[in-house]
Amino acid sequence: MQVTETFKDDLLLDTVRMRHLLPDISDRRGKIARLLKSGELIPLRRGLYASRRNIDVLGLAGPLYGPSYISFETALARHGLIPERVTETLSATTRRGGVFTNEFGCFRYLPVAKAVYPVGIRLVTTSDLPFLLASPTKALCDRIAREAGFRSMVDVAKWLEDMRVDSETKLDRNELQMCAANYGRPAVRLLEQFALKKGCVQ
Repeated sequence: MQVTETFKDDLLLDTVRMRHLLPDISDRRGKIARLLKSGELIPLRRGLYASRRNIDVLGLAGPLYGPSYISFETALARHGLIPERVTETLSATTRRGGVFTNEFGCFRYLPVAKAVYPVGIRLVTTSDLPFLLASPTKALCDRIAREAGFRSMVDVAKWLEDMRVDSETKLDRNELQMCAANYGRPAVRLLEQFALKKGCVQ
């Protein structure tokens, strides 16, 4: 039996789905182990598998650990706000942080406050696996919120320069205001003040 035939409509499979697709196999664990050994299934984490390798890694982040959405440097790079290539897939979650490493790479999850979680996230459906992605404004707020010791807009300006954030970036006024009001982090409030002063909002 080939996975490409049995699981052709399933990019991701968990143990419940495997029970449904392999109902007549007594040694289901053994069968899964053989499929993993042959490379027909790729392990993502315990109880979750991929059926092929050419999958957009961003689409794997949500199923691996949720609720979560792609953010921080991963989202900033995807939006073209920073030039660096990001080696990890970084996501925000309302749960405890975590890290998963598998054949597709390293997936890191960083906690954000529940009050700001729903702000500025969009569903991307152009990937083979849809995923939630932070807007440029939300990703920037998520990232700067992790910085401590910000006391003035000078700190914000230096941080943006060090991050090499595109100076032409326009931030969403409403998202910025909601993040500044609900994050409870000085760095986010200073980012809002900086963006308003510099006219970097729309």
